[in-house]
Amino acid sequence: MRVPRPLVLSVLILLLVGGAGFLWWTFLRPGPAALEETEIVEEYEEQGTRSVTLFFGDLRGQTLVSERRTITAYLHRDEEGEAMVAELLRGPMSRSAVRTWPEGTRLRGAFYDDQQRLLYLDFNSALVSGNIGGSTMETLTLGALLRSIAVDFPEVEAVQLLVDGLEVETLYGHIDCTKPFNPQDWL
Repeated sequence: MRVPRPLVLSVLILLLVGGAGFLWWTFLRPGPAALEETEIVEEYEEQGTRSVTLFFGDLRGQTLVSERRTITAYLHRDEEGEAMVAELLRGPMSRSAVRTWPEGTRLRGAFYDDQQRLLYLDFNSALVSGNIGGSTMETLTLGALLRSIAVDFPEVEAVQLLVDGLEVETLYGHIDCTKPFNPQDWL
C-alpha cells in the first residue's frame, strides 16, 4: 500500500512544528524567575529625581544639621523612602556634620501603608548591636531619621522601626521604639 505524498508531508510538518514547540516550551520559554524579575523592574520604575533634605549630627554631637541631596524618584512612597534612607545611611558629605548610624547599618526594606499613613522601616541588626552612644546619640539617630521623613514625606504620619523584621524595644536603651513615631513631633 502506497501512502499519498501530501499526507506524508503533512505528518512531517506536524512533527517538526510539534517538536519545535516542545523544545521551545522545555528549554527556551521564560521561567518564573525571569517573570518575577520583569515585575520587580516594572515595580521599581524610576520617575526621575527629586531633592530631599537629610539630617545628620553636628560636630559636637548635640544637634542636627541639614544637607540637600538628590534621590531617584519612584512611583511608590516606600520605594522613595528606601532611597532617602539609603542616602541617610551613607552619611554626611559636609565636614560640619557626623553620621548618627552605627557602622554596617542597612535598610532591609520599607513598606508604606496608605490607609494608616504608616511607614515601616526594617533595618538589619547592626542598628542595635552597633550601639554608638547613650541617650544623646539615640536621640540624634532617631531625630535624623524622623526629621528627614517629616520634611521630605509630610504625608507620612507614623514610622514603625523594625530590626530583622521584628519590633524592637529600643535602639540603645533609652527611647521606647515599640510604638510608631510621629515624624512631625521631631521637627
